[in-house]
Amino acid sequence: MTLRLLSWNVRGLNNPWKRVVYKNLLKEWKCDIVCFQESKVSSCNVAFVRNLWGSPFIDWAALVAMQTSGGVLLIWDKRVFEKLDVIVGQFSVSVLLRGVVDDFVWACTGVYDPNNNG
Repeated sequence: MTLRLLSWNVRGLNNPWKRVVYKNLLKEWKCDIVCFQESKVSSCNVAFVRNLWGSPFIDWAALVAMQTSGGVLLIWDKRVFEKLDVIVGQFSVSVLLRGVVDDFVWACTGVYDPNNNG
């Protein structure tokens, strides 16, 4: 199996115009798993994630943003990967996944590290 993974610092999913662009690109690129860093989203729900991915066959895990910075959103195709476990840290979200076709177990981690200019 060839893994199609995208890791992208999007600098905000709050903007509806940006989300349209991201959704169209995801449709074109046909990824199996996507990691959005610096999502700046303070809450995620299934409607938000499905709208972004454009398919009902998704699962996801998120580290929500603190105020207007940070945030990590991992989204994957449930027909390709099965979620075994999720760990959300202060600056990361990790998902233990199993390949549906090959039973290969692996961890995917998305990280956001805030810049402290102080």
